[in-house]
Amino acid sequence: MKTVRIADLRPGDHIFSDRKSRLYFHHGIYVGDQMVIHLMGPSKTYNLRPCERCGFKPQAGIFITCLDCFLNGHSLYRYEYDISYLRLAFKRSGSCSTWDCRPANEVVETAYRLLEDKSFGSYNFFLNNCEDFAVHCKTGMAMSNQTARLFAFKLVGAVGYHATKVIYEALTTKDQLRTHQP
Repeated sequence: MKTVRIADLRPGDHIFSDRKSRLYFHHGIYVGDQMVIHLMGPSKTYNLRPCERCGFKPQAGIFITCLDCFLNGHSLYRYEYDISYLRLAFKRSGSCSTWDCRPANEVVETAYRLLEDKSFGSYNFFLNNCEDFAVHCKTGMAMSNQTARLFAFKLVGAVGYHATKVIYEALTTKDQLRTHQP
């Protein structure tokens, strides 16, 4: 994986940054002016002061932050779309997809809509994470190759991941309907 220069970013880019010695990656959508919309999970750094540039104070949910808060001192990468299956076999999971993606303006609009509506659901490390969010903004389908990798290698992992995600979403929807009934 090659790092990306900030000057090379374009609004609508799906970007990611390494965490824990590249054990996993944090994903988001670059929306321009060095700002990123991303889904955050629970943090152990809630006691930090808000960022002077963007005002972000670490917490769970969908947020818009400056690129510095997103990167948190780590490297910057751009997720690739519409790559060949052969190329996918040699790339690190969570860095690319064979899927086509939406035009950049639609990607940014989707990210802002999800930010405003807070409609992507609660963070779940395995089934509703930052990569799911960013891939959804780019393609309309939530998918985490990092999580699929935990199930098994490539295609088998993707199938296992999708089956588990369908069950999770059905249970989540059922719980939401039950709590909203009069």
